[in-house]
Amino acid sequence: MSHTYAEVIIYNPVEPGKRMSIKLLVNTGSTYTWIKRERLNRIGVKPIARRRFKTIEGRIIEREIGEAVIEC
Repeated sequence: MSHTYAEVIIYNPVEPGKRMSIKLLVNTGSTYTWIKRERLNRIGVKPIARRRFKTIEGRIIEREIGEAVIEC
């Protein structure tokens, strides 16, 4: 089984000039896109809330969420 990746551009919706190109793993079963905080910090995306998520192992984890635009 292989993985599918996509080269995308992410940017800050408040400041569209703050952007970067990254390679993401494509997961058609995921509701959210997971991007490392360091990358989001570089384009000025700030957390807006915290949410709980259930992992594939059944654990409950809590993560901050924010909004970014992803251009494919």
